[in-house]
Amino acid sequence: MLALAVFGCLAAAAQQYQPLDPLRPETILLARIRSVVSENLARLPDFTCVETIERSQRDPGSRRFRFLDNIRLEVALVEGKELYAWPGSPRFEERDLRDMVGGGAIGTGDFALHARSIYLSGSARFTYQGVEELRGRKVHVFHYRVPMSESRYIMRIEKTEGPVGYQGHVYNDAETLEIARIEIHIDEIPPYLPLKEGHKVIDYAPMDIGGVRHVLPVSMDMTLVGLNGGESRNRAVFSGCRQYQGASRLVFEDPPPDAPAPQPPVQWALPEGLEVRMRLVEALDLAKAAMGDPVVFEVTRDAARGGTVWLPKGARVTLRMDHIACRDYPVSHCFFALAPGTFFFENKSGEFRAELVLPDLARSMELLLRNVRPQLRMIPVEMGQAAPGSAILLVSGQRGKLPGGFSTVWRTLNTRGEQQP
Repeated sequence: MLALAVFGCLAAAAQQYQPLDPLRPETILLARIRSVVSENLARLPDFTCVETIERSQRDPGSRRFRFLDNIRLEVALVEGKELYAWPGSPRFEERDLRDMVGGGAIGTGDFALHARSIYLSGSARFTYQGVEELRGRKVHVFHYRVPMSESRYIMRIEKTEGPVGYQGHVYNDAETLEIARIEIHIDEIPPYLPLKEGHKVIDYAPMDIGGVRHVLPVSMDMTLVGLNGGESRNRAVFSGCRQYQGASRLVFEDPPPDAPAPQPPVQWALPEGLEVRMRLVEALDLAKAAMGDPVVFEVTRDAARGGTVWLPKGARVTLRMDHIACRDYPVSHCFFALAPGTFFFENKSGEFRAELVLPDLARSMELLLRNVRPQLRMIPVEMGQAAPGSAILLVSGQRGKLPGGFSTVWRTLNTRGEQQP
């Protein structure tokens, strides 16, 4: 099987050269590298990792990048497709990542798609550059180019998208021939895309998944330069990689023989207008928080109506951190949004959609600005991209904190489904 793979890669590599010329050493080396990459990609299991992305922006003419936000996602490679979900979500969806996170620069393809396209599609033309040292190990370096006419790299900016041509370098370990780094420089761009150039670096390292060694991305750095000279930068790290188990679950021990049979799960829909008092279970540090993080509350008083306790004291409600915007003018402050989430207690669970009653956003802004001159009291609420139905909170201080036990009051909104008596 390996011999066939090497032969196939030799044939692919030889397409760059005149068929009557003898195969050069770098041609044979490239074929061996392609064979190793092909084998590694083919035996990758379905797996998932946590991806944490830091996004920043540099305005035209500025020397410094301005922090925008952090995003935390679960990304999975399932049957050769990259799928995304928010942390703690019950399932992955074939949903465009850009639709999930809203505005701003975001990229995909880092797990396997770029490697497969560059090494194995036949569209890249390679030139050997020699041996260098990378992270303390010797690596073979090839320059490559993929013209726009043969590219599968699709860029989407706002509502406009199209293929782009690119070039760069690939670095493969001199001993194992495994991928160590991929560099991508976008330099051939259709005129209808508002992009001047782009650059992406993906670093790889061995990881253990299911007791088997695999080579996977560990970090990614991407910069996009607009036509006006402004830049968007994403820095991502991948962690917690594990084999994807789908809907399966682990059972560690049998229940005691006299234990009551578990009750069947019940989908529970809350009535509209129900007052729910709850507190933050753990302190929330906006300096460490990321879009997508679960934020857990505990109900502090039975939420009842008509003789029915709809949410008992102690029930857990999990919301999702959405966009965060921190500014230091006219005083240091942060806005952040909590997107609708879920609740559970006993054998009941359901969707939690509610408006925040306390703390009141207008009152919070009034308190924050009480010592600011009237002519400076305008603070724009930069949360227009938050998920529909999100609650917006204001915290004083740059990258502020909310303590564990922070009290809130909510009023439920209408949800889909039938109410359970």
